[in-house]
Amino acid sequence: MADALRKLLLAGLGALDLTEEKAKTVFNDLVARGEISEKDAREVVSSWSKRTAEQRARLQEDIEKTVHRAMNAVGIARHAELEALKARIAELEAKLAATGGAAPPEA
Repeated sequence: MADALRKLLLAGLGALDLTEEKAKTVFNDLVARGEISEKDAREVVSSWSKRTAEQRARLQEDIEKTVHRAMNAVGIARHAELEALKARIAELEAKLAATGGAAPPEA
C-alpha cells in the first residue's frame, strides 16, 4: 500500500516537472516569435517555477501525511519506530547482561 502511494507521489511530482518544462517551452516560443519580451518571459517562468516548487512541496507533504495515516490505520510501523524499538531492545539486553542475566539468542 505504501509503495503504491509513493508511486503516486512520484507520478504527481513528475507531472509538475513536465508542466514546468512545457511552460518554459511555450514562453521560449513566444519570445522567438516576438510576442513577449525575454525579460517578461523570464519573470513569468520564474514565478511559475516558484509556484510549482511550492505546489510540489505541499503535494509531497500531503501524500506523506496520507501514507502515515494509512499505515497507522492498518497497524504498520514506520522505519523510525522499528529502529527505536531495536535500540531499546539492545539497551535492555545490555542491562540484562550487566546484571548477570543471559540475553536471549539472536533471532
